[in-house]
Amino acid sequence: MNLRQITTAAAISLLSSSLAFATPAQDDSIHVRASFYSSTYSDMHQKLISEVINTLITDKKLAGQLEIDGRNGSIYISGRVKEVSMIYRVVEIIKRNTDVRHVDVRQLDT
Repeated sequence: MNLRQITTAAAISLLSSSLAFATPAQDDSIHVRASFYSSTYSDMHQKLISEVINTLITDKKLAGQLEIDGRNGSIYISGRVKEVSMIYRVVEIIKRNTDVRHVDVRQLDT
């Protein structure tokens, strides 16, 4: 094999492996996880994040992948949802929790 064939084979392999990781986001379910940093927070903050996650994963109208972080009553959401209307739905669902004072969705995209 010459260098061009090796490069082409590597590019195809990389592309196909990337597509395999992207597949879960294409379904019509919601995948939610806590931020990596949330494990270092107090029990109170971890409980709030856990409550928010449990509320979001039970909603059948949401589809996408979310990461949740939160401190002092503020919830920060990053990731992707299937449609713009789902961003509004995420905020609406989270604000039902009386311990949440602020919801930041600036890192949430479609």
